Amino acid sequence: MYPTLNQMLDMLEVDSVRIETGRRRQEAVWLGRVPDRVPILLGRSESRQVAKKVGPQHLRLCEHQLRGGRPVPEYHRFDHYTLREQFEDPHKMLVESLWDIIGWARTPSDAQLSLRPNFGVGTLASVFGCKTDMGENDMPWVSERPSKETLLDIDLDHLDRAGLIPRVIEFIQISRAALKDFPDVRVFMPDLQGPMNTAFLLRQQDVFVEMLEEEDYFHRLMRIVTEVFIRLTKRFKQELGEPLDGGYHGAMYMTNGGARVVDDVSIMLSPEHYLQYSLPYVRQCLAPFGGGWVHSCGNISHQLHAYLGAPEIKGINFGEPEYYDFADLFPRLASSGKFCYGGPVRELGEDVTAYLERTVACLGSARICLIFQPRVRGQDMSEGDWPDPQDILSLWDRLVS
Repeated sequence: MYPTLNQMLDMLEVDSVRIETGRRRQEAVWLGRVPDRVPILLGRSESRQVAKKVGPQHLRLCEHQLRGGRPVPEYHRFDHYTLREQFEDPHKMLVESLWDIIGWARTPSDAQLSLRPNFGVGTLASVFGCKTDMGENDMPWVSERPSKETLLDIDLDHLDRAGLIPRVIEFIQISRAALKDFPDVRVFMPDLQGPMNTAFLLRQQDVFVEMLEEEDYFHRLMRIVTEVFIRLTKRFKQELGEPLDGGYHGAMYMTNGGARVVDDVSIMLSPEHYLQYSLPYVRQCLAPFGGGWVHSCGNISHQLHAYLGAPEIKGINFGEPEYYDFADLFPRLASSGKFCYGGPVRELGEDVTAYLERTVACLGSARICLIFQPRVRGQDMSEGDWPDPQDILSLWDRLVS
């Protein structure tokens, strides 16, 4: 038996005071002020395992999965839609997305409540004519890329009619209408990736050759991708009813910066090439929105100086935090006026108390540079063993007060 939307909403109880308190703590970090407590984002993403796959990212078209939250036993009493079914039907996508929101809402922490129209990393690329493919329980991916020559011929004035964009807008409208009685539950931006990531999706590895041997073409393509990113971000923000320089992203509240750029592919560039061929377009994407934050998987230590020197980049999410020494990283972020969205990863078998103590030790006096999202080492995003979230909060309060 599948749950109805009304059944999902009946399970949703939101503590508006708690949400507002968390919002103000996160706002302080964005503004470079010391919060009354370093914000910590706890939650739970229930899942039923799929054969040979582990973790809720294989069950819902969601973004980050929070850890340390209270269980949602009702999840296991219902049937659940596959990823393909969610992708093809906005109502099914909304129902499955709400399981995370229910779990986050039941968990005391500084986490915000927002869900995403998630049509995959190819959402922006679809404007250029790319198609989307997926298995029954896999995230969508880009397929059937158009020819190189057609990529420069985009109708910038009618982007909301192109590719997956009408479906994104439809989901936003349906979700906002369904959630009208829950003003603290938001819808956030679809995954528009970033300029270098999208160029790679469009051209694959040829983009690196064109970057050096067909520089004029490369820069024309990057300028168009950047312009599409900016126009779509403005269009979606209008639909979401959020300001250009703020908004939400999963459990995060954004202010003094309203956009996100995904910059994974840039780890394959040398620092010199990054400064010349990628960073200028990242900054252009963020500038109209008062800045924003950057996400990158992999080890971006060789690009970190560029991030720290870019005024448009307010925060950084390290997709694989196990690569970094946060005792060195946090002071660098604080001295540059940046913050980390995420933080150290909990090692397998590590006691929660030891994990939180280690995180605070890395922070030292740099209490303005972290919106802490605990997680467990490993790519399977398994739930891990956590005490009751109130106990985690009590310990966190004692450690960071």
